[in-house]
Amino acid sequence: MRLSPPLRFTALLMCCTPLACATVPPATAVSPAAAQAARADASMQDILDKGPFPGMAVAVARDGKLIYARGFGVADRQSNAPVLADTRFPIGSITKPLTCLSVLQQVDRGRIDLDSPISRYLPDLPAPSRDATARQLLTHSSGIPNYLENKEFPYNKPTGLSRQDMLGFFAAKPLMFAPGTQFSYSNSNTYLLGLLLEAVTGQSYDSYVADHIFRPFGMTNSDFGARADRAKGYLTRGGSVRDGTAYDWLVPFSAGAIVSSAPDLVRFSNGLFGRQTSADVRNLALSGDLLADGTPNAYRKGCLIAGTMQGQRKYSHPGSIYGFSSHIAYYPDSRLTVVVLANGQGENFPAVTVEHRLARIFLGLPEAGAEARPFDPAEAAWIAGPYAITNRRLGFDRLHFVAKDDGLYLSYGGATSGAPLIPLQPLGNGRYASSIDPEQQFRFARGADGAVSLILNYYDADFPMRKAGG
Repeated sequence: MRLSPPLRFTALLMCCTPLACATVPPATAVSPAAAQAARADASMQDILDKGPFPGMAVAVARDGKLIYARGFGVADRQSNAPVLADTRFPIGSITKPLTCLSVLQQVDRGRIDLDSPISRYLPDLPAPSRDATARQLLTHSSGIPNYLENKEFPYNKPTGLSRQDMLGFFAAKPLMFAPGTQFSYSNSNTYLLGLLLEAVTGQSYDSYVADHIFRPFGMTNSDFGARADRAKGYLTRGGSVRDGTAYDWLVPFSAGAIVSSAPDLVRFSNGLFGRQTSADVRNLALSGDLLADGTPNAYRKGCLIAGTMQGQRKYSHPGSIYGFSSHIAYYPDSRLTVVVLANGQGENFPAVTVEHRLARIFLGLPEAGAEARPFDPAEAAWIAGPYAITNRRLGFDRLHFVAKDDGLYLSYGGATSGAPLIPLQPLGNGRYASSIDPEQQFRFARGADGAVSLILNYYDADFPMRKAGG
């Protein structure tokens, strides 16, 4: 009910009488922390459906202390068991930063030389992999192909494979490029780092990580899948949900085998960026190298991607494995850690998008795509066409953009890939965002000679591409 001005004045006087002030409680103020938590709750519920993800556990910490930790959805669709804040999930490739930190501990102790061929430590390794250096493996610049991209790898039955079986999928295969000239994300690199760690320490990979990372960092809820108390994985495709594929942890091994919880990964972040890690080792982990053409490699030696979001520096890494997806990020300027674990591989957007949504809330940043602009057909006309990667690769080689009367569209993999067309949202000045996932952004530029270039902001780093014929 709206009060007229006199009535509003009378109501104000009534609230000021002693009796009224004694009986009417003051309005409860909502703290900034509570407001952020409420926004995060609403955002996660929205993402759970749109992802889609059966369940998620998320954690946010500032200055090393948890300020937000929640579980959403179900850990097991059959029993309907809920996801709790400390539910355990396979974390996939977030295993890599733990592997790389372990290797760098040995570099710091003088047991591993960054620039010696790894055949110095693994003499039976076949060529050409035997000639790779630890530096090249850490930064994914070795040229060794990713075993997951080998058509002979039994992706749908990753069980019962020996070390020699796994090496057979990549170790003697031709290099994709001359070492040091490109970045190409490859699980094979980090698999070899696990073998290297075992060779120089005399310990099994899993026992070393338990002794030198899990226990010192207080990660009591982390292991290599030995326990059964974890979420169940699911694949979501075309609106249907099916169980994720069962696998032996020794198949992903040091590239993706760890099972952990969101609070435990906050403890990992605290351990890496805090006192449990020496400044020398941390500086080494956060250091990057230049590729052969002088351009920087965003993938650091600690198996972390160095990037920015809305001007905020960050170190991050994604994870994805057989029905699970995850992301971890640390924003050093705000001392904020964000962890997302999901028991689904959403078809609309990956876990990194969930991490971005949370980070924007707790960093006070605007939502992605908020600066939408009208569609410019003339701009779309010079953008449209096929694009190929240059010297940085993250699992795909080409993109194709299609200009229509109503907008610009994207096809991952190229015009003949069969991938659906994704409408893009114009942001002005050659910038576009996916209409499905506005955190995926594209920046086009046209030179004086007419050549068109593209910077794809994907997984927190910039990936340059060139237009075919441009």
